[in-house]
Amino acid sequence: MLLPRLTDCINCSSVPVLLADIDCKLTELAKDLYNNTVFSLNRKIQGQLTLDLLNYKRILQYKLCNPDYASGYTVEQIASRVKLLIHK
Repeated sequence: MLLPRLTDCINCSSVPVLLADIDCKLTELAKDLYNNTVFSLNRKIQGQLTLDLLNYKRILQYKLCNPDYASGYTVEQIASRVKLLIHK
């Protein structure tokens, strides 16, 4: 199976940058949820995406403190999945 590469950025796969990207996407989703609730916009809310991003954020925070956490997965593998979720 072919896996597309989204970027050649060297700095993009570092843990602090990924955490900041996740925070930006979660902020965007929270604003959409707030506006949907307050203004009764009746738009679809991506709840599963929010949960997935929160799980990856937890994993990356643990990996930042302990590089041996989830040693079966590299930061690059996690970064590729996070980037796909962010641009969803």
